[in-house]
Amino acid sequence: MTQLLNPPTHWMLVVEPDAVVRSTVASVVRELELAQVHQAASVPLGTQVMGESVVDALVLSLADADAALDLLTRLRAGEFASRADIPVVVLAPACDGPLALRLKQLEVRRLLLTPFKIRDVVQTLESLAPEAAPSLDEQR
Repeated sequence: MTQLLNPPTHWMLVVEPDAVVRSTVASVVRELELAQVHQAASVPLGTQVMGESVVDALVLSLADADAALDLLTRLRAGEFASRADIPVVVLAPACDGPLALRLKQLEVRRLLLTPFKIRDVVQTLESLAPEAAPSLDEQR
């Protein structure tokens, strides 16, 4: 793995069961030097990361929709060390009206329907970068 000369000071968590998708998103984030990345292959592992680390942005798969929405609900309720209002991008195979309403209530920044183009991921993650920057007084 290539070491960044000036690594970003903020962290992103990618929760995605598909290893190819997860590693591609993480690679894009690293290549563009948008953030340092935690990766989790499941919502329980993502929940564990959220319990142990402060993250500044979240990319969350709805492959396990109930567990993922529970994690997002807990995040927004302030149950983790991360700010409750961090930007969240959701990856999903489909979205009906009730799910769209729920995602809006949970203040999801962007929904990417799978399969998505890597360009869409890049544009979305680049748009999050300025917002995801941690405040100077936060401790890691």
